[in-house]
Amino acid sequence: MKHVSFFARTTAATLLCLPLAFSAALAENALTIAVKQDRYSVDPEKFTFTTRRPAAQIVETAVKPDENFLPAPLLFQDWDYADGTYTVTLREGVTFSDGTPLNADSTIAALKLYDTGKSDFLQIDQDSFEKLGEYQISFASETGSALVIENMTHRGTSLFGPSEDRAANPVGTGPYLLESYDPNQQITVVRNEAYWGDAPYVDQLTFRFIADDNARLLALQNGEIDIIGEVTPQMLLSMPQDGSVVLHESRPIRYVAMMTNINGEAPFDIMQDRQVREALAWAIDRETIASVLYAGRGEPAKGILPGWMFNLGDTHTNGFGYDTAKAADLLEAAGWTLGSDGIREKDGRKLTLRLVAAYPNVSTVKPMPEMLEQMFADVGVDIDLVEVDDSGVYGSTYLDTGEADLYLEFASNNNTDPTYLLNNLFTTTTPWGGYKFFAPGAHVDALLSDGRKAQTRDDVIEKVRAAHRAIVQDDLVAIPILLVPNFALSRPGVDVPMSEYADWIDYGNVTMVNQ
Repeated sequence: MKHVSFFARTTAATLLCLPLAFSAALAENALTIAVKQDRYSVDPEKFTFTTRRPAAQIVETAVKPDENFLPAPLLFQDWDYADGTYTVTLREGVTFSDGTPLNADSTIAALKLYDTGKSDFLQIDQDSFEKLGEYQISFASETGSALVIENMTHRGTSLFGPSEDRAANPVGTGPYLLESYDPNQQITVVRNEAYWGDAPYVDQLTFRFIADDNARLLALQNGEIDIIGEVTPQMLLSMPQDGSVVLHESRPIRYVAMMTNINGEAPFDIMQDRQVREALAWAIDRETIASVLYAGRGEPAKGILPGWMFNLGDTHTNGFGYDTAKAADLLEAAGWTLGSDGIREKDGRKLTLRLVAAYPNVSTVKPMPEMLEQMFADVGVDIDLVEVDDSGVYGSTYLDTGEADLYLEFASNNNTDPTYLLNNLFTTTTPWGGYKFFAPGAHVDALLSDGRKAQTRDDVIEKVRAAHRAIVQDDLVAIPILLVPNFALSRPGVDVPMSEYADWIDYGNVTMVNQ
C-alpha cells in the first residue's frame, strides 16, 4: 500500500483547485515517530519537557557530540579550560524563538535556570559566572571537574530562554517550535522558520506515545506511523521478514549487564563473595543470548563501555567465556555445595539470588531474564526473578533499598564525558542513590575523581580504562553480557540518520521516498 506522510493526503487535481499558499501548506512533509511512553517531567527540579526521550528539538545544548564522541560546537563556538576556569565564546547570530538574542547575558541566565533542576550533570559554581564580552563568558566547576563541556552534550542540559511557563511555552534556539502537547498521547512540533542554522528537511514531527510493543509495531505496519524510535527485543523477534519493516542500527553502544549488590545487608549479602560473582560470569552463554536477542545484532561483551568509544580499545579487559565446569568449581571453592534438589547450599542456606529485571524496563531485555535463570540453574544457583516494567519501581522499591542481589540493566554512557557512567554507577559518592550498593570502594573513587580533574584527554582515558577494568574484571561488580546497537524501525523508503545516542537521532533530517 502506498504511504506518503503529509499534513493532508489529497490528489493532485484537488491541490490545483486550492489557493497557492494553502496548497503549499498541504504539501509540507510530516513524520510520525512512535516512542514507548511519555516520560516528560515539568517538575522545576526535574524538568525534562521536550529535552529528551524524546528530544523534540525545541531547545538545544551548548555543544553536540561528534562521531568520535567528542564535544563539537553548537551554541558554544569555542571554549578553553585552564586553571579551573572555562572561557567560552558564543556563536553569534543566534536567537531564541521569542526573539531574544543568544548572548552573554541570556546564556548565563539559561545556565542558571538549568541549575535550578539540581542536576548532577554540570555542577557549575553559580557564583563563578562572568560576562567577558557581548559573546564571551567564563565559569568554574564547583567540583573541580575538567569535563563540564563534555557533559553539556547530554540533551538534558538543553538551554531554555525566558518564559513564564516552560511547560506551556518552551522557548529555545532549536529548529522546531511546539505546536501541541497531549500528555501521554503525543507531542507535535513544527519547523522554526527563523532558525539560525540549516533548516531541517521535515516540516512537522509528531511523537506518539504508544506503551505496548505490539501496538507500536502494528501501527507501523498499518501506516499510522513512519518510525518506531524505541525498539525492544520482542519487537525484533516478531518483525516481519517481507521487507515491509526496515531495521536501522548504530554501532554497538548499549550494554546489558548484571550489577551486583556487594554492599548489601542480609539476606542480600551473598554477592559480597567475588568467587560467586565470577562463577555467575562464567555461567552465562553470551553467544546463545546474542543469537536470540536484538535480531542477532548484539555481541558478547567484555565490558560495559565499547572499545571504539573514546578510543578506549578492548585490550584492557579480558571478559568471560562460557564454562559451567569453571563456574561450578568456583562455587565449590566458595563453600556452596550441590544439594539433593540441585540447588547449592552453605551453612544451611540455599544459594537463592534475587534478580531484578530490568532497567529501564523488562521489555528491553526479554527473554534474557528467563535465559539467565536457566543458565544459573545449570550450576546450582536458584533465581528469584522479579520483573518490573517501570524504572520508578525498579529504583524506589529495589535499587534504592538494596533489596536484591542482582540488577539487570540496559543502558549506555550517554554523553561525551568518559567518566560519566562509571562515576555515577560505581562510586561511593554517587548522586544516584542505590548505585552505592555497586561501589567497589576508595580505589575506584580515586581513579574516577582523578580522571574528572585530569587536564589532558589522554590522562582522562588512562584513568577510565583502569576504573573500567576494576569494575568489570578485577572487582567484578558489573557482569557484562552484551553490547547492543541503538535501533529504529521504519516503513520502507525512510532513511533514518542513526546515532548511538537515542536522543541525538536527527528525525528532522529523515528523508522519505514515496512507496
